[in-house]
Amino acid sequence: MTIQEHEPAKIIVDAETQSKVNFALDACYQRVGNAQDRVITFDISSPNDRYIIFSDQHRGKRDRADDFRHSERAYNAALAYYYAMGHTLVTLGDVEEFWKQFPGPVIKAYKHSLGLEARFHKDGRYLRIWGNHDDEWAKEGTVRRYLWPIFGDDLKVYEGLRVQIVDGDVELGELFLIHGHQGTLDSDILSQWSRIPVRLLYAPVQRLTGFSLAPKTPANDWERREGHNQAMYEWVKRKPRILLIAGHTHRPVFQSLTHPDQVLQELAETQAKLAEDRGNAALRLKVGELSAELEWIRAQQVAEPGEEGGPSPTKKKPRYFNTGCCCFLDGKITGLELIDGEIRLIRWPDDEGKPRPKVLAPGANQSVSLRTLLAA
Repeated sequence: MTIQEHEPAKIIVDAETQSKVNFALDACYQRVGNAQDRVITFDISSPNDRYIIFSDQHRGKRDRADDFRHSERAYNAALAYYYAMGHTLVTLGDVEEFWKQFPGPVIKAYKHSLGLEARFHKDGRYLRIWGNHDDEWAKEGTVRRYLWPIFGDDLKVYEGLRVQIVDGDVELGELFLIHGHQGTLDSDILSQWSRIPVRLLYAPVQRLTGFSLAPKTPANDWERREGHNQAMYEWVKRKPRILLIAGHTHRPVFQSLTHPDQVLQELAETQAKLAEDRGNAALRLKVGELSAELEWIRAQQVAEPGEEGGPSPTKKKPRYFNTGCCCFLDGKITGLELIDGEIRLIRWPDDEGKPRPKVLAPGANQSVSLRTLLAA
């Protein structure tokens, strides 16, 4: 059976949900623009302007409710690499897990990782944004108490950032960097109530049994994730010369295509070639490998797999990107590199398990020009 015979159902975002996301993102975008220290310039013609963007580490206190402990090795290796390579480190929220734990034990448990991040800040190459699970950093007093002793007394943690993309003196557009929970019912509107059962019920059960009872969220439910990605995309596709980069859903998105979208697209193209050349062993092997990769992606984490990936993904404008996360149960992490005026989706470690980046986007789209994207 070919992929064309078994396309997954398209997830439709209801008008009320889309309206809430639109309102929240518009408001956040305006607030960020009104704060002058949150407007930054990225020059695609400068070899020194290079970013690595990670999100959703969810650092805990090294118990069984700590999702980051599986990925700490890959994350620390990546930090060492990107520091040596001269990148600016951008963390897009949920770096710490404060719905399950208070700040003190988390900071104590991960002093080494925090120290690796602090090196970027001391060199003027660190940007940190808070998310729904670490929104304690929205309070300056909490930042002063817990982060300043490690990073220094000039560290700021932002709600979002607007990065002006230029080519020398020519303005091309901008990146809007946020965590991505804005406008959601459980993680934004009712977040003060949502964290109570997580702190008092779900986290203790996970510590005791090692099994998560977390409620359905975009991070662990594919339909909610597809719907949220669609809502984010619908917002940014109407914003000329803006690229939206977020986290929150725990799954990568590249050029508005989720990782399953990308694999489905390549699988369909390879199946079409195989249909014309059925005796081609190399094409048959590639179909098998892509089919396996698709199911591998769909079954990540402890959630029930779903038929992720929508029909006709090539019609989407390439305006929405998502870092994925740094707390996959298999120890891998994903992120976005911006270097030499291009953006690419990467994973640590590589296919051989070595501490180096692997480019995830398939085919000829592995690295895409920011200039091209902003002109689309």
